[in-house]
Amino acid sequence: MPLRPPAHVYRLRRALAATGVVLVLFSVLNLFGVVGGGGTPSSTTTTTSGSTTSTLAAVPTCTIADVPVLDDPATAWATVLIDTARSVPQDFGPTDLHNISDAGFPFTAGVAVRSLVINDLAAMRKAAIADHVPLTVVAAYRSYSQQTDLYARRVDKLGNTEAGSRVARPGHSEHQLGTAIDLTSAGLTDVDSAWGSTPQGQWVATTAYKYGFLLSYPLDASARTCYDYEPWHLRYVGRDEAAKVIASGLSLREYLWQLHPVDIAAGATTSTTTSTTVTTTRTP
Repeated sequence: MPLRPPAHVYRLRRALAATGVVLVLFSVLNLFGVVGGGGTPSSTTTTTSGSTTSTLAAVPTCTIADVPVLDDPATAWATVLIDTARSVPQDFGPTDLHNISDAGFPFTAGVAVRSLVINDLAAMRKAAIADHVPLTVVAAYRSYSQQTDLYARRVDKLGNTEAGSRVARPGHSEHQLGTAIDLTSAGLTDVDSAWGSTPQGQWVATTAYKYGFLLSYPLDASARTCYDYEPWHLRYVGRDEAAKVIASGLSLREYLWQLHPVDIAAGATTSTTTSTTVTTTRTP
C-alpha cells in the first residue's frame, strides 16, 4: 500500500491550485475591461508633443494714416503703439527729460531721455564697455517740431516714398516719447545699416534687451515694422516687457498690436476676424 504524502505537501498543492484559479480569473476580467487599464484603447499611456498653437490677431499692413493713439504716451510709454498710422498728439512732450550725461555719457546738448530710462541706460553703457564694445548716443528725444524739420529735409533729399520708409512723419516717431535712442560706436557721429554687422551692432542686437531696450526695426522685417532696417534705433520698454517681447518671437510692433488691436479706419478698439497661427514650442 502506497504511503500517503505528508500533510504539508497537501497544503502546498492546495495553495498552488488556488493561485492558478486567481490568475486565470484576473486574465479573463482584464480581457473584458473590468480591471486593469480601463478597457479602452484611449486608456493607453501616450506621450504628447511639446508644441502649443495659439491664434494671434494679424498685425495690419503698413498704412499711412493719422489715427491718434488711445493711450496716454506719458504713462503708457512701454506699450503705446506708434507706427505709420498711429500718432501721438502734436503737443505731447515728456516733462522729465534728462541729458544723457546723467547716464554716464559725455554731455551732449539737446540729447536727452526720460528719467525712467537713465538707470538702465547707464547699466547698458557700463556693460558695453566691459564687453569691449563702447557705445555712444547720437539722438534721443525729438519734439514734433524737430521731427517735422527732419522729415522735410529727408523728403527734399530722397523724395516722399523713400523718405517715408526711412524717417517717421511728425507725430509718428518713437523719439517723441522720450524713450527711444539712436546708438553708434564710441567715437563716431553717424549711423547706417552696415553698423549692424559691427561688434557694437551685434552686441546691441543680442544684448540690449537685457537692459530694457529693443530694436524697433530689425533686419528683414520692414513689412511688419513699416520701416527699413535700423540697427541703431532702440526703444526702451523696461526689462520685464523687453523679456516678454523677446520670448514671443515677434517684432515690437507685432507684440504691441496684440495688446491693443486698433481699427485704423475708425481709430477704435476692434476684434478682428483675420488671424494668423503661431506655433510655439514648450521646453519640458
